[in-house]
Amino acid sequence: MVGVAAVALASIPGGRVTAASNDSVDIAALAALRPGMPMARVEAAMGAAWKPLAPHKGGKIDLLENSHGFVAWIDRDGLIGMLDYDHRFLHPVGEIAMGMTIEQVRSAMPSLEIGDDLPMMRGVRMGVRRFPEGYTMRVSLTLETVNEIGFSNPAAEYPEPTEPSYPAAVSVAGAPFADPNLKLVVLSSLLDAKHIDLGTPAQLAAHVLGRAVDLEDEGYEIIPEARDYLERYPLTDELVATVEEIEFDGGGTVYEYAWYFWDGEDDVFDVKDLSGIELCRNLKRFSAISMIGNVDVRTLVSLPKLEHLKLSTGIDHIEALLDLPRLKEVRILDDGVYNEVATAGTPTRRIFDTLKDRGVRVWVHWMSATEPTPPAFE
Repeated sequence: MVGVAAVALASIPGGRVTAASNDSVDIAALAALRPGMPMARVEAAMGAAWKPLAPHKGGKIDLLENSHGFVAWIDRDGLIGMLDYDHRFLHPVGEIAMGMTIEQVRSAMPSLEIGDDLPMMRGVRMGVRRFPEGYTMRVSLTLETVNEIGFSNPAAEYPEPTEPSYPAAVSVAGAPFADPNLKLVVLSSLLDAKHIDLGTPAQLAAHVLGRAVDLEDEGYEIIPEARDYLERYPLTDELVATVEEIEFDGGGTVYEYAWYFWDGEDDVFDVKDLSGIELCRNLKRFSAISMIGNVDVRTLVSLPKLEHLKLSTGIDHIEALLDLPRLKEVRILDDGVYNEVATAGTPTRRIFDTLKDRGVRVWVHWMSATEPTPPAFE
């Protein structure tokens, strides 16, 4: 039962998907892109989110990968060579849209040839259509439902990626935070939002070690030099202020840069101190799934824009929830809090009733319970 509750907490909207605002992105124009079109069409569709091609990306444009589920590749001639739209891309791409059933796909595009389940991937099927212009469309269906759409020009050639340019490390590990592990959490958020670029884990390892690195061989242990660089990565106040969401979880993007095959099962990256969290002054979402103990809500009062709070690692000073002026949603997974909030007249119940009166969405669930299991408090 614990696993079910944990999944319920982690999978609600606002999880790992970046909440960064890209209001100027033209979703319909992104959906209309095809191989052979000039790069300028991608730039126009991305609007203010556009940045010049990074030489170390080999033509890959992934700035909207986490916010919109869109990636493009530009070939050596400056033309679109490949496009990928994943389940987060909510606009129809031609006749096909995410979430369509296989019957709907066949009706919308009879010329799409849908094969059987892929070898070793039961329940995953691929639809293929070749266009007269020379490019191929591929539609991925999982359990007979569309979850990815791609286009590729098999004749396209892409620029060779160069080595990334890494800024010089600062002298104080963890700066501007007291706990270096908190800095890693913030770096994960910046990576997911595409506000910083560390290249690939292998590229960073090669940079800090001064030699080529095969992570399939060397990635089973932490690379101290890589961790040290991450802890000393230069963060300006302006960059930290761009952080809108942080998540404490072993699956964070940053950890594979320090320990490629880390399983997330030990405490090497646990956060002990939230000092400096107030520097993330535009933080809207705070989620603690693991890697931190009880969260003292008083430390979050310094975050004036915090709207969504999800805690499954424990909570202290729950009364401080009333001091979060923009709070819209709080979700807590905790036996003690559940027992208190489910009992009328307790201080915790009064706090949550007050939150509900203010229009805050509340959800409190037990972590373990005996049958018959009680419902969540909402």
